[in-house]
Parts: sequence; structure tokens; C-alpha cells
Amino acid sequence: MTIQEQAQQLELLADQVPTGIALATKSDLEDLQAQVLGLLGETSTATAIQGSIQLAAQQIDEVAAALENVRLQIRDAAQHHLQG
Repeated sequence: MTIQEQAQQLELLADQVPTGIALATKSDLEDLQAQVLGLLGETSTATAIQGSIQLAAQQIDEVAAALENVRLQIRDAAQHHLQG
């Protein structure tokens, strides 16, 4: 495999990093949070659930950032191959 082919393969791999899954999950959690508030109103139970959802959302942000870092590192490796 040539260096050019390796770079192309790395670009394809970078596109496969599942960054969208984390963002979609966060969106689903935000929808869930709104539904919980709608069902329970401003109660202590709703507040506790919302706190858990917010914590999960923060962790998803961290995962999304880590996945984006993986994607960028693979892309950087592809660029490095192209520059020779």
C-alpha cells in the first residue's frame, strides 16, 4: 500500500469515528428531561432526575470531545502521510 493509499484509508477511518452518536444521545436526554419536568412539575423527584440527566449530559460532552480528539488525531496522521 502506498503512502497516498494509507492516507486515504486513514481519512476513511476518521469519518467512521462515531461522534454523532454522543450528540444524538445528549439530545435524547434533553428531550427526556423536558418530559420529566412536564410530568412531575417542579418537585424534588423531578429535580433529582434532572440532576442525574445533567450529569449524564456532562459525561456525554466529555465522551464527544474524546471522540472528536480521536477523529482529529487520525486526520492529522493522514495529513502527515501526505506531507511525506
